[in-house]
Amino acid sequence: MIRLATAPVSWGIWEMTIERADLIPPETYLETIASMGYTATETGPPGYLAASATEAAERAARVGIELVATFLPLRLDDEDGFQEDLGALDRTVEVLEASGGGIVLLADMETPERARAAGSEERRRATGWEGDTVDRAAERLQRATDVVRGRGLDAALHPHAATHVESEAETDRMLERTDIGLCVDTGHMIVGGADPVAFARRHAERLRHVHLKDVDGELLARLSSGEVDMDEAWPLGIFCEFGAGVVPIAEFLALPEVRSLDGYCVIEQDRVAVTVDDMPVVRASDERNRLRVQEWLG
Repeated sequence: MIRLATAPVSWGIWEMTIERADLIPPETYLETIASMGYTATETGPPGYLAASATEAAERAARVGIELVATFLPLRLDDEDGFQEDLGALDRTVEVLEASGGGIVLLADMETPERARAAGSEERRRATGWEGDTVDRAAERLQRATDVVRGRGLDAALHPHAATHVESEAETDRMLERTDIGLCVDTGHMIVGGADPVAFARRHAERLRHVHLKDVDGELLARLSSGEVDMDEAWPLGIFCEFGAGVVPIAEFLALPEVRSLDGYCVIEQDRVAVTVDDMPVVRASDERNRLRVQEWLG
């Protein structure tokens, strides 16, 4: 039976914001989600919860929170950059090891070019990988997967907006060339032009983890037309409150392949700038999202 979790990205804590001086302190984040009834979270970017893996695991355990997953982008088309990213992968894996296990979500790295291509099949095709680049990227993804598994953890590919693994076809190429598991993010799949329901059903045997998001239809149209790019769409709120957007979340959660998953369904609504003063509003929105999910799950 699938279990619910949360993630720091809903509270404005992720790769795009980790350098901000006004981020919600990790103790405050953990105490808040525990008070909301959550018992599991993803870790956020390397170093957010604590400087060391042991300290991060202990800090979460003190308030009854399990660290169940972490997300890491990799420069899959750049060997030198990929080698640097493997260092971050080591630090990321250490946190889950100290917590007793979990899953590492691997994605391609966002680029400005692909942020401009996001939401448009025409622009994706014009900027997509070709030929040997696809094979080399898949080989690096498999190497990262093997590193994770060698540490006793599971790994899953996270198709992601503003990367070279955004669309259904781009994701299929990586899955065909590797044996990595799959994280279906309902919001990123919609941005990538895919149907998350059909995609999860088609790849049920690879499904390991779920990110639930909804997508604002008006902003998606502006993204697709090129009026805004993905970097502009994030702070405008392209990932909206559940039920207000175009993602068929209820239908997705009705899938037997999703309901029977021995893993986590993470409730996410990406935000770019959240301070301590914003927490009551964010908390209320997250509680509404969670209530809707619980109702849809029955």
